[in-house]
Amino acid sequence: MKASDIIAVLPELVLLVAALAILMVEPFLKPRLQKDEGGAVCGELAPDRTAILAIALTGFAASVAVALFVSGDTRTVFSGMLALDYWSVFFKVLFGITGFITMLISSNYLESHKRHMGEFYALVIFAVIGLDLMAGARDFILFYVAFELMSISSYLLAAYFRYRTKSNESSVKYFLTGSFASAIMLYGISLVYGETGVTNYHGVAVAIANRGGSAAVLFSVVLIGIGLAFKVSAAPFHMWTPDVYQGAPTPVTAFFSTGPKTGAFAVFIAAFVMAFPGAAHNWGIFFIVLSVVTMVVGNLFGLVQTNIKRMLAYSSIAHAGYLLAGLGAMGWTADTYPAGMGVLVYLTAYTFMNLGAFGVLAYLKAQSPDKFDFSLKHFAGLARRSPWAAILLSLFLLSLTGIPGTAGFIGKFYVFGGIVKADLIWLAVLGVVLSAVSAYYYLRVVIYMFFKEPEEELTFKAPISGGMAAALALTAAATVLIGIIPSQLWDAVVRAFGSLTQ
Repeated sequence: MKASDIIAVLPELVLLVAALAILMVEPFLKPRLQKDEGGAVCGELAPDRTAILAIALTGFAASVAVALFVSGDTRTVFSGMLALDYWSVFFKVLFGITGFITMLISSNYLESHKRHMGEFYALVIFAVIGLDLMAGARDFILFYVAFELMSISSYLLAAYFRYRTKSNESSVKYFLTGSFASAIMLYGISLVYGETGVTNYHGVAVAIANRGGSAAVLFSVVLIGIGLAFKVSAAPFHMWTPDVYQGAPTPVTAFFSTGPKTGAFAVFIAAFVMAFPGAAHNWGIFFIVLSVVTMVVGNLFGLVQTNIKRMLAYSSIAHAGYLLAGLGAMGWTADTYPAGMGVLVYLTAYTFMNLGAFGVLAYLKAQSPDKFDFSLKHFAGLARRSPWAAILLSLFLLSLTGIPGTAGFIGKFYVFGGIVKADLIWLAVLGVVLSAVSAYYYLRVVIYMFFKEPEEELTFKAPISGGMAAALALTAAATVLIGIIPSQLWDAVVRAFGSLTQ
């Protein structure tokens, strides 16, 4: 192993050290003593895990800082399997921020459910390591290993509340369907190797160009696409999403809706643009069909949901459809830049507004863990009980709708703009129409919060924690700033996409 190889994976090594430190420190934490009104010791409480949270937050912050520090000229390491360039750094930073915010919204939530343990933070860190390697992978073998690292950590996170039937059910569904999808994708990768004799993205492209395309290559493209379509909740591979989103702990759902989805799209773009440029028109058609089905299914099923977590699950499916439309436009036209860069802008905007929405839900659940079940009726009158929570949730829902002045509008503007430049005007119009349809189920929640009388009063037992306040402030600020001043994000996206396609 060369020194350059180590430098390329320094962000992941920082995260690995943080995860191992959490697992080693936790056994040495001492229980807190519980005292009665007279000051006498009457029992023990769970240890204070503030130190573990601090290690996790420091790990993510240091990982982002290191990724920015080592960024620069493109560097390919480990025999061409992994690249360190602006593309991979862009996603390392985005995944690091995702993990950081997930940590902030998790601590108080886990404390209220008496499941505040270090293994949660370690699993999230391992998942982010897998996501980092997925984005930087330039070889199908490394991509698959990283994909499995992320997936296995996700299955365990889904079942983190293992004493709850819904949590176990969601994990089993996620594991079984995810295993099938993983096997299908692995079969597609094996076909690629069988046809070309290599697994490196660039090597595959050269081999296909020299030998010409074949039915087996096209079939392998479809199989790999199906495996990744499962991770992004594309219809008809979305059936796991509502149940897993509802059954998993809310901070875990927040992570699922952003991290793995973004990682899968990073691979979609990198692998398909670099390995299968000769079949671009074919995989473009595949993504266009997939996007139409996904947008329709996500928005129409979202209309009838009365559980907000399930509604946001179908919202996630609909947003995957918008992003897939951008991928389809990339394959449809020879100029992949406009639609591809639009996808990256959308992914960034979606990360902040969705983490913020689920962060508010996690706060509400932590305040009333026994009664609050995310049903629409429990949001009635929220503006009177917790005005700032209602305002923030409204902001995130308006952004998900695509209202001007928010990050969601900017994301849709760039994606649909790229689709129009690919001469797929009908697809852009369909996306805009279905976005208007989504306004019904987003704004319905806003109406309940501000204009509906509650059927039963839910009392909030404690003020918001510092970590949760910081997470919501960060996501709200990003949602507004990206919506008003997107130039900095756009510059980063241009550099990232340019390093991938140069």
